[in-house]
Amino acid sequence: MKFTSWFLLALTLFACTDNSVLSDRSLNITLAQKFMDDLFVRGDMSAVRAAMHEDFTFTYMGNIEGVGGIEHTQESFFNNHVPLVGELLPEGIVLTTEYAIADNQGVALIMVGDSRGINGEYDNEYVFTFKINDGLILSIREYNSDLLVATRLYMNKLVEL
Repeated sequence: MKFTSWFLLALTLFACTDNSVLSDRSLNITLAQKFMDDLFVRGDMSAVRAAMHEDFTFTYMGNIEGVGGIEHTQESFFNNHVPLVGELLPEGIVLTTEYAIADNQGVALIMVGDSRGINGEYDNEYVFTFKINDGLILSIREYNSDLLVATRLYMNKLVEL
C-alpha cells in the first residue's frame, strides 16, 4: 500500500509538471510566431519591439562577408538589419511555418520563404532559433542557405576550385 501511495504521488507530480512545460512550450511557439507575423506580415514594429528582451540580440548565421555572424542589438536590428532585408526583398517575403520545435527556454521555427528579391525569384528555407527569457525574446539566430542568399540576392558568382 505504501508503494502505491508513493507511486501515485510521483505520477501526480510528474503530470502537473509536464502540463506547465507543455504550456510554456505553447506560449513560446505563440510568441515566436507572433513576432515573425508582426515583423513580416503586419509590419508592426512597436509589437516587434515589445516582444524583445532588453538584452535582445539577432545574428544571421550565414557566411556572407559583411553580413553573416554580426550580432545585432535591438537598435542595430531596427536600424541596420531590417532596412537591409527591405532593400534585398523590396516586395516582402511570405514565410510559412512548416513546423516548430520548442521547450521551456526557446523555439526553433522551420520556415519556407517565397519572394522576389532584387535579382528575381528568391525562395529559401529557414530555421529561426529563439531563446526566450521572462516571456520575452532574448535572442534570435537565423539559418538559411547562405549560398542562395549570396548568388540570388548579392549576385556573387560561384568559383570553381
